[in-house]
Amino acid sequence: MRTLPIAILATLSCCKSLSDNTIKREDHLITGNDGIQLHIREISPSNQTQDIPLVMIHGGGPGATASFDLPVAEGSFAQEFANQGYQVYLVNIRGWEKSTLPDYDFSDSTIVVGSHIEAAKDIHVAVNWVLDRNKVQKVHLFGWATGGHWTGHYSTKYPETVSTFISLNSLYGVEAPWDLQQYFRSDEDATKFKKTTFFRESPRENLTRSWTRTIPTENKEQWRDPNVEKAYRKYASGFGMDTTVLKVPGGYREESFYMSLGKKYWDAKDITVPALIIRSELDFWSRPEDLEMIRKDMVNSPRSRFITIPGTHYVFLDKPERGRQRLIKEILDFINDW
Repeated sequence: MRTLPIAILATLSCCKSLSDNTIKREDHLITGNDGIQLHIREISPSNQTQDIPLVMIHGGGPGATASFDLPVAEGSFAQEFANQGYQVYLVNIRGWEKSTLPDYDFSDSTIVVGSHIEAAKDIHVAVNWVLDRNKVQKVHLFGWATGGHWTGHYSTKYPETVSTFISLNSLYGVEAPWDLQQYFRSDEDATKFKKTTFFRESPRENLTRSWTRTIPTENKEQWRDPNVEKAYRKYASGFGMDTTVLKVPGGYREESFYMSLGKKYWDAKDITVPALIIRSELDFWSRPEDLEMIRKDMVNSPRSRFITIPGTHYVFLDKPERGRQRLIKEILDFINDW
């Protein structure tokens, strides 16, 4: 059963659309669990033709607005769906962008800051707020990278609130090679995570190195707009005290490390809603084995699709012909077919 409506504590800003002044944007802070506030961006079309809202969850790096709603041409993945008549909500998990953190006891080295359990709490609060605000029963739920891990777990717990579950470039609990293991494993025991801090801190200039490395053309501007890349770095690091550094909870790294060794934090057999699982060909985060294992495990979804498309890990920010158009079409076709 859904919770009672959650009051909006503050409307932080309202800005014009990137290319269409009929699109309205509002930033909200709402009350979350554990004494926190959650930052949600609401993107409203002037002519809402779709009844079911679309909720987007970021990954373990930059937050939701930096990932999905950059204020430059072709920088807003979210607006593509608002242009199709969808009410879109970008949700920041605790510790990302303007969402706050609870008080942790950092003397406890076992704490996972930003765990899948905490993320599911935050998604539940945000989804309930969206449902109450729109007077509907379900949402389309999209998660990118770690966001797909979080939304997958959430969808197994609260399927009554999910119309479709959409995952892009996400790890799943299957033992398979993962290039990033070498950076996260303990020097003494390769099966243990090397925990040196509770947070991830990355200088602004480093935020697109993996993106750049995986683009298979010498001229990177053939693949992505330099204005999009520049805006991504700027807005990703723009929310902390030091706006030259991205600082976010680091628990997703610990969970990702153990998922790459086969640990399942959620099981795809428990997904009972329509599910679209997407991987881009040049992704450095997820692996082909993740897509195949989810396909094998997801036996109780009433409608499912598992696809590999062109593009990098950041396919929604790549140029349209480099996979972005295909991604948008696949999602729209799937959520409109119900």
